[in-house]
Amino acid sequence: MNEQFLGLDEMRARGYDSLSLETGKVVSQAREEAGLLIDAIREAFRNVPRPRITLHVGRGLDDEWHLSDERLEELRAKDPEEDWTELLPDRMDGFSEYFAFADDEGWRFYLPAFMCRYLEQFPSGAGYDEVYWACVSKDHVALLNEDQMA
Repeated sequence: MNEQFLGLDEMRARGYDSLSLETGKVVSQAREEAGLLIDAIREAFRNVPRPRITLHVGRGLDDEWHLSDERLEELRAKDPEEDWTELLPDRMDGFSEYFAFADDEGWRFYLPAFMCRYLEQFPSGAGYDEVYWACVSKDHVALLNEDQMA
C-alpha cells in the first residue's frame, strides 16, 4: 500500500488533533479493506491469459487507427508481461485511453491490474480514471465469473 498517508500511531505521535485522528481512523480502516480487496482480486483474476491488444497496441489504435500486422507485433513487444500481476504501476501511467480500445481479453487482463493500482494508492485517487473508463460501458461484464464480479 502507498505510504503517503500516515497511520494512526504516527498521527498520534505527531500530535494530530482529534478530528484529524478520526479521519485517520476512517482512512486506515478503508486502506485495510482495500488490502483485503486486492487479495481477493489477485485470487479471482489468477491466470487470465495475455490479450492480443496490449497497452501499447491500444495506444497505437488511438494514435494511428489502423495497424499492420508488423506494427501490431512491434507494439505488443513493448508490453512483455505474460501475467497481469507482472505489470508494474509505473508501466500503467498514461494509459487511461486503453479501455476504449481493449478487446474482451484485454479488458479482463488489464482491469485487475488497474483496480489493484487504484486500491494501493487509495485514497489519493491515483488510478481512478482508468478504472472509471474501464467500467463506463458494461459490455464486458458478462466475461467475468462469479468471483471476479464480487
